[in-house]
Amino acid sequence: MPGENIFIIVDSCQVEARILAWIAGQEDLTNGFRNKEDIYSTFATRLFGCEVRKPVETDSDSDRRIFTIRRGFGKDAILGCGYGMGTNTFFQRCRENPELRPMFDSGKYDWDFIDKLIKTYRRTYAQIPKFWQAVEKCFKWATRYPNEVIAYTADYETNRGRLQNALLTFWNQDGTVYLQLPSGRTLTYRHCRVINKKIKWQWGTLWGGSITENIIQSIARDLLGYWILELEKANLPVVLHAHDETISLVPKSSAEHDLKRAIATMSMGPEWTAGLPLSAEGELSGVYKK
Repeated sequence: MPGENIFIIVDSCQVEARILAWIAGQEDLTNGFRNKEDIYSTFATRLFGCEVRKPVETDSDSDRRIFTIRRGFGKDAILGCGYGMGTNTFFQRCRENPELRPMFDSGKYDWDFIDKLIKTYRRTYAQIPKFWQAVEKCFKWATRYPNEVIAYTADYETNRGRLQNALLTFWNQDGTVYLQLPSGRTLTYRHCRVINKKIKWQWGTLWGGSITENIIQSIARDLLGYWILELEKANLPVVLHAHDETISLVPKSSAEHDLKRAIATMSMGPEWTAGLPLSAEGELSGVYKK
């Protein structure tokens, strides 16, 4: 009967940033997620050289606005810089943001500030740029040497040959480079060549940052698939999913309990995610909403 059921909407929190920190070996960031620290404020505090935190009710309106804006830069950096975004692109996106544009037009923030943000991110989380370099090295090796297999391991090193503890494995078959993910699923890149030190393939050019984006978003997809199956097993039928979010339809009579079960399910991963700190949050709703 209509009205007897309700939606459970559960979202995986910062899943891409968490996966990236984990697979790149950025231990301080991984531990920050694991310990439920306010990662955005931590980075913004380093960037601005003064305390940045979430606003509280006792803050004045001006302080609340300052904290919100500065923490927002920290959030944008954590969520946006992990795939190699450079100063120009970040600066352009800020100017396209209607809330930030007036502050850039007035000169309060400028290109130099964004350049500092990018450099601070890469210096603070140095293992992440190293990861871009590592996966690009592996990809180029597999492209150049079709008979070789190269792996990126749980020790954050690259090694030739198939290894049992490999997080990522690269090989080439007839010009197609295959990239095996931690789940065992394989990404396929057709018609790969290295020309003037650049990786060319069927759809254009690849580099460490773009390969990293493929890897992280594919791992996130594998997790989503795992969660959907686990929710179904738990009798929490998924009727819709979007990005890193699942929507289940359950009876109102058990909804509060079912919400807790769904959040717990999406806070855990399969065996191959050992060491990856996952988290989820959710709510009940009579309609689907973002």
